[in-house]
Amino acid sequence: MHGAARGSAAISVGFFALSVFSFACGVLTLPFVVPRAAEFFYQAVPLAITHLFTLGWITAAIMGVMYRYVPALTRSPLRSRKLAWIQLGLYFTGASGMVMHFAIGIWPGLWLAAMVVVLSILMFAWNILPCLTDQFGRGVAETGMFLSICFLIAAALLGTLLGLDKSYDFLGGSLLTNLAAHVHLAAVGWVTLSICAVSYRMLPAFLLPAVNLPASAKWQLYALAAAVSGLAMALLLGSAIASMFAIAIALTMAWYVAIIMRMVGARRMPLNWTPMHAMAGLVSLAIALASGVALSFVGGDSVIGARLAPAYAVMGLLGFFSNFIIGMSYQLFPGIVARARTETGSPPATIAEISVAKPRLLVFATFNGGVLALAIGFMAGSVDLSLIGSLLVAFGGSVYAATTMWTLSYTVRRSIPRAAQESPLRILPG
Repeated sequence: MHGAARGSAAISVGFFALSVFSFACGVLTLPFVVPRAAEFFYQAVPLAITHLFTLGWITAAIMGVMYRYVPALTRSPLRSRKLAWIQLGLYFTGASGMVMHFAIGIWPGLWLAAMVVVLSILMFAWNILPCLTDQFGRGVAETGMFLSICFLIAAALLGTLLGLDKSYDFLGGSLLTNLAAHVHLAAVGWVTLSICAVSYRMLPAFLLPAVNLPASAKWQLYALAAAVSGLAMALLLGSAIASMFAIAIALTMAWYVAIIMRMVGARRMPLNWTPMHAMAGLVSLAIALASGVALSFVGGDSVIGARLAPAYAVMGLLGFFSNFIIGMSYQLFPGIVARARTETGSPPATIAEISVAKPRLLVFATFNGGVLALAIGFMAGSVDLSLIGSLLVAFGGSVYAATTMWTLSYTVRRSIPRAAQESPLRILPG
């Protein structure tokens, strides 16, 4: 790894640990939240668990990946590794404060915690964006990550304003359309754009396709950024053309799916659990896009919209986003932990020695089966089916979290796994 990335592995592991811990808390809490979410999605506790997933699980994981790979891709050092650690502490404080104050419905505490999150995000941007600036418009992954961080800042600022509005009532427009603008800036502009950018870089390395990434991939990122910008503006202005931008987002994501499936079809490596989770994520994406477009027509305040909204969130947050993070983590997390051990002078360990592969089929089946049952239950108005789905998600998600935290723990444990100690044929990479 290039010297620009040296020392960043432990920072990434810190964000990964926060991410996986938040995921465990989220999936284990999910069965208790389902009955409320089935009644109406805009309630304190469903909002709390949504932010537990979006801030604690998804955003922390993406930040961890960027802290490791942006300096390596761009051959540019972070401005300050010390600042990154401070940012992690502030982010944990602010995000946990937001989740807690959402759950108990205390709005001043919510927007004060949101301000801490905004500060931490600005610190993250100050550290990462200079690495990406020179590569913007050149590298596909670098361009997508630069744009996604801009959307993260916009989503964080609008979310803070929405929190302040609860206390001071100064925003005009509809509550639900303002909320939808924030959701799409975060979910599509930040997370989806990041996933597209990272997968364009990472999946070819895992699949070794016989075809190159097409030049159109960069234009897909530009089109997605333009569509989500238009949708957010239309929602904030209460414009009737919001549905047109929702359709545009669906078309740009269909473009993305076509690019990814072309690489999967031309792969020279056998499918493992990383592309399997990616493909499950693409199926969930298709369902989420259909739900989102339908929701843009019927509105979240209708009876149908009240059922579609939680199903849309489930297929997006758990089906699409979480599948990609779980799949990528199988490849990325052990390698970063091994690198962190090298940086701290701990005895070296191979990726296989600190990975737990046996439960991956169980995780894949129970997690994805649960996500599908949960979403169908919400759309059908069946609390029982949604509850069964949430229990499956909780089971599969907790198994994943436990095995992943075991892997991450080897960042601070100087020992190596017992199986490695007992192997007479152990070979370490040179």
